[in-house]
Amino acid sequence: MIFIKVSILFSLLICLEPKVDLKKAESTDVLENVIQLSGSNIRKSGDNYLIDIIAKNINNNIAGLQFEIIGKNYSIVEASGGLADSYGFNFYPGSGGVILAFSLEGKIIPPIEKRAKSANEPLITLEIKKNTKESADLMLKTIIAGEKGIKLESSFQPLSIK
Repeated sequence: MIFIKVSILFSLLICLEPKVDLKKAESTDVLENVIQLSGSNIRKSGDNYLIDIIAKNINNNIAGLQFEIIGKNYSIVEASGGLADSYGFNFYPGSGGVILAFSLEGKIIPPIEKRAKSANEPLITLEIKKNTKESADLMLKTIIAGEKGIKLESSFQPLSIK
C-alpha cells in the first residue's frame, strides 16, 4: 500500500514531457542536458546480478529516480547504494520491475561539479534476476526528477548480459 501512495506522489511530481530522441537531436545543447545512464561493474550475487547504474552529464539537482525494466527477460530484486543512498534517498520497490528512490525530507543529489567524489560513482546499484538462460539486453525506462518535480531528460544505454 505504501508503494502505491509513494508511486502516486512521485508521479504527481513528474511532469509528463516527451522524451528526447537522441537520434533526431540536432543541437549539442540538447544532448548536453540529457542525463546519460549506463550499467557498469556487473557481478554475480548468487543467482542474481548486481549492476551499478552510472549517470553522466548530471548538470542539475536530482530529487527523485524511477527505473522500470522493459520486457520480461529481467526483474528487479532490490535497489540500494550509490549516490542515492549517500544523499539520503529512500528506496521503494514495486511490482512489475519498478523502483522509486527519493528523499521524503527533500534531500537532493547535487550536480557533478558540486560533489567531491568521482564522477563515476554509481547513482544506484540494482540487483536483478535474469528470467532467461539466453543472452538478453537489459533495458530500463528511466524518469529522473529535479527539484520541484521538474522532469530531467534521461536515456539508458541497453546492456547485454550473457
